[in-house]
Amino acid sequence: MFEGIILRWRMRVDALVKCGIWGAIAIVALLGALLFFGAAVFVFAQAEYGTLPTLLGFGGLFLAVALIAVIALVIVRAAAARRQAQIAATASPAAALLDPSLLAAGLNFGKNLGGRRTIAIGLVGAFIVGLWLSRNIDKK
Repeated sequence: MFEGIILRWRMRVDALVKCGIWGAIAIVALLGALLFFGAAVFVFAQAEYGTLPTLLGFGGLFLAVALIAVIALVIVRAAAARRQAQIAATASPAAALLDPSLLAAGLNFGKNLGGRRTIAIGLVGAFIVGLWLSRNIDKK
């Protein structure tokens, strides 16, 4: 039962790592292309307008791009903080128990202990969680 969940998570992590590697290669190639296109535009503009106006123009362009990126970063972080606060306000305490890393650690712990000990500890843990959840329900 849990092997399927673990295999799915392994496949997702594997796909994430491979996508990250290919994404990094694509970004490096894109940066190289932008560098050479920028150099070509610089040489053309330098021949057309002179060195100083071209340098000032490129400096202003990159400054504008950096300011736009900083503003976008501030907006995205604020939206993520609002979303996180909203999720924390609506999430149940039991949702933390379904964290995949916690479940995987529990399965590994169970394999190391053996069958009977794992069942006994699991029953005691289920009893404690049941008491904890019923206590939280009574407060509402």
